[in-house]
Amino acid sequence: MFQFSYSFQTIVAEVRDILFKPISFFKKLPKTQESILTIYFRFLTFLGFLYLGAILSMTLFTPLDTPTPPVSFLFLEMPLAYFLASFIAFPILGLLYMFVSWICGGVTNWSRNFRASTAVFSTFWLAIILQSFAGLIHVYAGIGIGVAFTAYIPFLFYIALTSYLEAPIKRTAILLALFTSILFYIQYSRMASYISDYRMIENMNSHKPLSREEEEEGEQEAAEIIRKAMEKAKSEGKQFGE
Repeated sequence: MFQFSYSFQTIVAEVRDILFKPISFFKKLPKTQESILTIYFRFLTFLGFLYLGAILSMTLFTPLDTPTPPVSFLFLEMPLAYFLASFIAFPILGLLYMFVSWICGGVTNWSRNFRASTAVFSTFWLAIILQSFAGLIHVYAGIGIGVAFTAYIPFLFYIALTSYLEAPIKRTAILLALFTSILFYIQYSRMASYISDYRMIENMNSHKPLSREEEEEGEQEAAEIIRKAMEKAKSEGKQFGE
């Protein structure tokens, strides 16, 4: 029977190691079998980070004229939905890793595959925060961050497969190259529609009603143009009369 263990500090340190030194992290990751409950609670913590990232992207990292979702949705419906989704996402990710590891010729032990999938999942929240913040600066900056993480996640998957799940390097590289190409194609398809929507919103914003101050400035500029035109017409009339 496996014992349940949980340490938030250890989990935070794990996130740091995966982000900054993923190769050494997966090489040193213990290959002993863990309790499914221990791995699930680790996954649930990373899902909580993802939830916080989604909250930031919908509140702080949105344009000023974008409406904010209601508080009940952000702090009641969303966390409940994330928690319920964990019962589906956790086994699907673990089984997906087992399937890919089997194709690549790696270890198919459920504990190690679920452990690897949870470790790679720990970086998803950072992708949401960085992409939302960069998108607030400019749409192409957000797209660039999205493209970078589209390449970084398969890279982590490759390290996990070859270092921790002991899959052959060549076969794994070929498979993940195809997988990454598909991801880039899907992202490119979404990118075209996203840019189109962004330009449409920009055009709509450019036709927004003017404020009272802007109307007054426009009226003054128009009056000045008319005054100068009338003075020029008078001077030209006098010269013609002479």
